[in-house]
Amino acid sequence: MNALLVLALLAAAELQAEAPAGSAGLGAPVWVTAEARATRVERRIFESVAAKTKVSYHIYVPEAYAREPGRRFPVIYWLHGSGGGWSGIPKVAAHFDAAIAAGKMPPCLVVLVNGLEMGMYVDWADGTRPMETQIVRELVPHIDATWRTLARREARLIEGFSMGGYGAGRLGFKFPEMFATVSMLASGPLQPRLDRAPRASRAQAEGLLRDAFGGSQERFLEASPRRWAETNAKALAGGTRIRVVIGSKDETYDNNLAFHRHLESLGIPHGWTVIPGLGHDPDGMLAALGEANWAFYREALGKAPETKATTDIPGEIRLTIKGAERRALVTNARSEGRRPAVLILHGGRGSAEQMRATSGFESLARAEGFIAVYPEGTEFSDGMHAWNTGHLLRRQVGAADDIAFLDALIDRLVADHGADPARIFMTGGSNGGMMTYVYAAARPHRLAAAAPVVATMFKLEPQPGAPLPILIINGAKDNEVPLGGGMSNNPVVRGAQATPYQAVEAVVAFWARANRCTEPPKVTTAGTVTTRAYTPAAGGAPVEFVLDAEGGHGWPGAPSRRAGNLPIQSFRGAERIWQFFRDKSRPDAAR
Repeated sequence: MNALLVLALLAAAELQAEAPAGSAGLGAPVWVTAEARATRVERRIFESVAAKTKVSYHIYVPEAYAREPGRRFPVIYWLHGSGGGWSGIPKVAAHFDAAIAAGKMPPCLVVLVNGLEMGMYVDWADGTRPMETQIVRELVPHIDATWRTLARREARLIEGFSMGGYGAGRLGFKFPEMFATVSMLASGPLQPRLDRAPRASRAQAEGLLRDAFGGSQERFLEASPRRWAETNAKALAGGTRIRVVIGSKDETYDNNLAFHRHLESLGIPHGWTVIPGLGHDPDGMLAALGEANWAFYREALGKAPETKATTDIPGEIRLTIKGAERRALVTNARSEGRRPAVLILHGGRGSAEQMRATSGFESLARAEGFIAVYPEGTEFSDGMHAWNTGHLLRRQVGAADDIAFLDALIDRLVADHGADPARIFMTGGSNGGMMTYVYAAARPHRLAAAAPVVATMFKLEPQPGAPLPILIINGAKDNEVPLGGGMSNNPVVRGAQATPYQAVEAVVAFWARANRCTEPPKVTTAGTVTTRAYTPAAGGAPVEFVLDAEGGHGWPGAPSRRAGNLPIQSFRGAERIWQFFRDKSRPDAAR
């Protein structure tokens, strides 16, 4: 039996029996469920900062996990329906185990999320159930840090039935950078208002609206898959696989049909399947889907970017990404223990060797005990490389997938080189700083902090899926990346631009908003350097903007490359960046 299809049916009695009565007729949150004993299933418990307590989850681990210790696996996140899902786990395990053994779907990890009796997969207004934060900012990074996962969106599928379908839709649509596949089965509540619900009484709907959404219909709508489809329509249309399945006799059919039409109006491609004569029946839905269900999984989990490992040589990592060989130089790496890793991206026309020689991170890495990593962009001329930000040097970099390369590089650093997944940092200068912005916005959950240098953004999108500490360093006399944005004053760079730069002030404001920072910032001045430090509100992350009034284009502390352009000389880039990085970590990642 399908995981979500049993979770919605089988667990309500046990969870309700364990919990005392609370407001709106709900039991107190049961954050740690009893252990479900099932083949290839483990219960794990982690410390949740958001919930302020320990939280459990169960995970199905395929037989291939132990047989192939060097292999990494895609992950399905199952979100159960209302009532909880503990007692259905043994059947879930047997169901997936049989399908994988029969070759109907590829081996994968299946995370059976503890969504509480009526958690709704949102952060409750009354603060008692921070479900979204606990899942997105804590559970997913914990899974990637604890298990051998393919830790990237293309290898993550999120799916749910009933309340879980609503949760899969809202989390998958809100965080498209995390999940490449979203499956919504008999989902509810998809209507714009929660004053009534097809499968709940008016009193239940009103109680849920009061406790989960603070009594605000607008807050309910703001949290809904409907609104997040509107907000992220471009990202979803460009790279998320979506299916919506409903029975024609299901009480939620009309709301699912309206939601399907809403997606159509937004131009978001998706599968739309109506099963004739079926009610709100999980067993019947699975039987009706039949082979199409397994084909959906095969297509979704078989489309992750190819990352073929080649033989590393000392001090170098080699990867093959979509047929192209890529490399990174590594200093101070060893397999024992867990230590921070700093990825240092060279500028346009640069190289890994050049960045290692001039950035100042070599001696600092040995002194401070972190791993220094120098990834290399796409070579377009003899010894010259660049990063694919989508807006610069487009002819030279072609279709290089640098996000997939950096994803795979981080995976390798964690798996084989002792990198701590909770302390992965990224910095870069010029074109490398621009790539740092791109990766930070697309993969905030993979980094503990970022530091783009003498760079800016081309587009103030997408909105990062989570706050990320960021240090922004620029020089006021930079003519290649002018503070005011627009086109570069360097004719060579200007000729390679496909899009004008954003003004640096707009970029700082973008990250201050994304990181939930309060105004005004604390401003300090020392010599030619002015630093604006933005303090985050609860759940946010700090932003620091460092501006040197005399600085030009180049790595801070490096000598001048040409007349009329002197890089920042008031501090050394590596030392200032490490000062910002050294106390940062992802608190939701397992050590």
